[in-house]
Amino acid sequence: MIRYGLILLLICFCAALVLSVTYKFTHTRIEAQAITEEKAALDVVYPQASDFSEEKLGDETYYAAKKDNKLIGYIIRAKTRGYSSTINMLVGFDPKGEIKGIKILSQEETPGLGAKINEVRFGDSKPWFLNQFEGKKAQELDLKSIQAITGATISSSAVIDGVRDSAKDFISKIK
Repeated sequence: MIRYGLILLLICFCAALVLSVTYKFTHTRIEAQAITEEKAALDVVYPQASDFSEEKLGDETYYAAKKDNKLIGYIIRAKTRGYSSTINMLVGFDPKGEIKGIKILSQEETPGLGAKINEVRFGDSKPWFLNQFEGKKAQELDLKSIQAITGATISSSAVIDGVRDSAKDFISKIK
């Protein structure tokens, strides 16, 4: 009986060793890839801008969207709790608070329901749910102004609340 326990201990030790070595060699690549994807998403979030500069406001990092070296808006990171995961996104808006674009960076919502927050319908170039936000004032978002996804009200509300609250918080700090 002790022999089986020792064999199991050895197997677990080897598996843990392989996992830790794999993590050591891949975590920097994974982080670099996430940064690259975030930088690529800036053009999706604020297509009117030609240049983006990373800025700091207290302990918060944001991007200043510029065109011809003139500030035209901001892009912030927003994080909110959905039905089954944390939803990380970039939100672009002009100085008046009008949303220019949203890009979901990561989410693990229920496939077929909550994951539809990032679904692109046939013939469209952008996710239909996120496209509803464009042109609306971030501070005034609610379920009356945005059509929720059927069967995924919690995920829909989470995105709406995350965008609204993050933008309101940022705008209050920037003024």
